[in-house]
Amino acid sequence: MSIFANTSNTTLYFSRMQGIRVTRENSTSLGKLADFFVDYEEIYPQVLAIQIKRSGHLFYIEWKDIISFSLDCIIVSNDAHEHRSRTFPKIYNPKVITSLLANQFRGKTVDYPSISKVVLDRQIVDTSGKKVVRVNDLLFIKVGKSMRITHAVIGFRSIVRRLGYETVVDTVIKTFNKNAHYLKNNININWKFVHALPDKSFQKNVRLTLDNEEIRNIHPADLADILEDLDGHAREQLFSNLDHELAAETLSELEEDIQTKLIKKEAPEIAAKILEKMDPDEAVDLLSELHKKDAQNIIENITDQEAKDDIEELLAYKDNTAGGLMSTEEFQVSPNITKQEILHRIQTENDDIESIYDIYIVDSNETLIGTCPLNKVLIQKENIPIKEIMNHTDIKSLQATTPWREVAEFMSKYNLINVPITDENLHLLGIVSVDDVLPWLLDEKS
Repeated sequence: MSIFANTSNTTLYFSRMQGIRVTRENSTSLGKLADFFVDYEEIYPQVLAIQIKRSGHLFYIEWKDIISFSLDCIIVSNDAHEHRSRTFPKIYNPKVITSLLANQFRGKTVDYPSISKVVLDRQIVDTSGKKVVRVNDLLFIKVGKSMRITHAVIGFRSIVRRLGYETVVDTVIKTFNKNAHYLKNNININWKFVHALPDKSFQKNVRLTLDNEEIRNIHPADLADILEDLDGHAREQLFSNLDHELAAETLSELEEDIQTKLIKKEAPEIAAKILEKMDPDEAVDLLSELHKKDAQNIIENITDQEAKDDIEELLAYKDNTAGGLMSTEEFQVSPNITKQEILHRIQTENDDIESIYDIYIVDSNETLIGTCPLNKVLIQKENIPIKEIMNHTDIKSLQATTPWREVAEFMSKYNLINVPITDENLHLLGIVSVDDVLPWLLDEKS
């Protein structure tokens, strides 16, 4: 027999359930429904207990003690135990990993906060829509004798419902336009795409994990947009739970001031791991925004010696020069290498070099002796050595001390996507790309 009385609808809104009278079977008043405690370990969390408010105090009664549930009154058994607490003690027993799984705790019990404290009126990440939204209401579904959350509800209509004016507003709008978009504008986000972010006010022993597959599958550029829309605390919590590679890719997409704030919050050894995964020139740009002592502390924790050497080399140059702008991840080869060998190297090194437009040919002393565009290589025979097709008479290059404005003018004059950077002895140091110069040009025009 169902415990749901006078509620024919399969679904129930949280806003319509708040304030329901709660009594015992003998009609003793216990207070009014304030909130729910749910099982955060489930994809669609089941209600574990109801929270009751009486005379300014909060209590909870377990769901199993509910005899009848309706929008008019909730009746619990006469012998139901009334617990006085703002949280619900749940024995941790992981079933599936979800965005709300409380997986860090002390002891065998997790003190779960009530559901409205986690998401209602708070920022959440909609991993399906790849955006940050604020939740105005929650949608529950009746399943046998239990109840589960299925959706977070956003949008203007949910605010009207929450304020208690839905019936009045709907009636007025229907009078003028029965097909009004507003009447159909219920925006629900499936709970499996809801990624809640912990608040500073949560108890210290309650930490909701931010590590889930949905977040890891978001493109770094989209993830950067999400981080920029979050408040500072939520941004830090989300970023700190990304793996080092995703953190590095996302950091590269963020505004400079947010980059600095996030990396400052990380321990030096963690920040070092993240910077190791970034392009050296981008890592240097970030380090240059930090206090010298903080930057040096991070550099000392870098364990990848090659990355460390590249970063330290670039830090030696002023940021407004070619040396400060350049990347050390150019594609350089020896003069005797063939087309077939070049293509094999591209296949095996594609994770280390972001993009390849030009190939730089160096001798045994790493002196730049020629250049060749990749498209010219592609149309050659497999066994032709690159020295036979490279340009060695008119190499367009600049020195590391060249000011950024001269770099931009040089690239514009010769219509270059990349320009090789050398020292006074023509030793290849790196390359400057159009996207390295563009921020300086835009900043000058703004």
